[in-house]
Amino acid sequence: MVAELAGNPDEGMQKQAENVPKSKEAPKKARVPVLDGIRGVLALAVLLTHVTYAGGVMDVGEHKGWPVFNWLSVGLTVSLSPFFLLSGLLLYRPFVRATFAGSQRPPLKPFFVRRLLRILPGYWAVVAASLLLINLPTIDSLWDVLRPVLLLQWFVDTKNAMIPGMEITWSVDAELTFYLLLPLGAWLINKYARRVSDPAQRLRRIIWPLSSIVLLGLAWEVYVHLPFMGAYPVQMFWPPGFLGLMAIGMMFAALSAYQEATGREPAIYRLAAKSPLTWWAAAFGVYVLNCVKPFSAAGDGDYPPLSQALMDQILFLLFAVLMTVPLFAPGARSRFMDALLGNPVSRFLGRISYGIYLWHFPAMYFAFGMGNLFGTPPQPMFMVIGTIGFWQLIAEVLAITIILSTLTYYLVERPAARLGSRFLRSGVPTATS
Repeated sequence: MVAELAGNPDEGMQKQAENVPKSKEAPKKARVPVLDGIRGVLALAVLLTHVTYAGGVMDVGEHKGWPVFNWLSVGLTVSLSPFFLLSGLLLYRPFVRATFAGSQRPPLKPFFVRRLLRILPGYWAVVAASLLLINLPTIDSLWDVLRPVLLLQWFVDTKNAMIPGMEITWSVDAELTFYLLLPLGAWLINKYARRVSDPAQRLRRIIWPLSSIVLLGLAWEVYVHLPFMGAYPVQMFWPPGFLGLMAIGMMFAALSAYQEATGREPAIYRLAAKSPLTWWAAAFGVYVLNCVKPFSAAGDGDYPPLSQALMDQILFLLFAVLMTVPLFAPGARSRFMDALLGNPVSRFLGRISYGIYLWHFPAMYFAFGMGNLFGTPPQPMFMVIGTIGFWQLIAEVLAITIILSTLTYYLVERPAARLGSRFLRSGVPTATS
């Protein structure tokens, strides 16, 4: 969810610094606050996207939202894509370093322990709250509890996949799928790449398989828009549609490992270092294009036609690259980015960003007074659009989300990370933030 959604950019950047000369170590550590801050800013953007939907700002079906603000809010749907890219970048980095160095792959036990304890405890806290406070009367069997606990609701019961309060958890499935597939994919790519000794050839042998995963995402978008799938098929939330963003992050991890192994700076990093804010200006242009929806309608928050869906996929990829590369490219410096993302508020929001991402949907149900906690059955969000004024809704959702995210971070996420450290006892650090 982020440098990655449920990840730890500090850990990844610190590991990067361990294997570079001392003269380069300080600048790379200096980027850590910026990567942490981007998680907080984008998590709030995701929250704002959904609150503008529920608060009646977007155009949804027959409901007409606010002029101008409707398309500004729809454009924010690009906000999630950088999280997936950074997941691929940070998590693949130690594997691809081993490929270029000819060393053994990173041990898998610490990898899985860190990842599972980073993503599952916070997720289970939200599942427990959603089941007990919003959906308790609808629980008829143990299976109704096990489905979300085991992250199966999006796969085994597609008609009832969107459990109130847990609508956003599809992305947790995508992250978890990536965690499970990454070691296998890294092993296969490693075997293929090591058949050649030249670093440039190895890099190409890494990039080409990952490029096919990006194409898979576009093909999946075509599949979910086939006529027999109908509108809003649950398959649109399945992992194949998002693994392409992670694959692009893996490509950047390969470029970074290539630079460390050869001392040759990739051209894309030189461009980012030359003018970082130009990249963000281009990202803003992508956001504007996403606002106007050239193959749909500006401000339309409904299910898009295939042409617009493919455009969305391309825009999400572009936005993720343009937003993040200036933040991790060696030598890229911007006082504006440092001020915006490296300040204490942004960094704190980054630390609790996973909670912000998971809690804002239950917070919307609490704000609307829906669920057994209030003695009323929960309704789908599209049924209550605009019944609470936007400004009241955003104030309540922000307050509830920040409080719950902070409590979850200190009472669940950090203790789980410390538990992982004690469990491993192997000298391999676990995520602590």
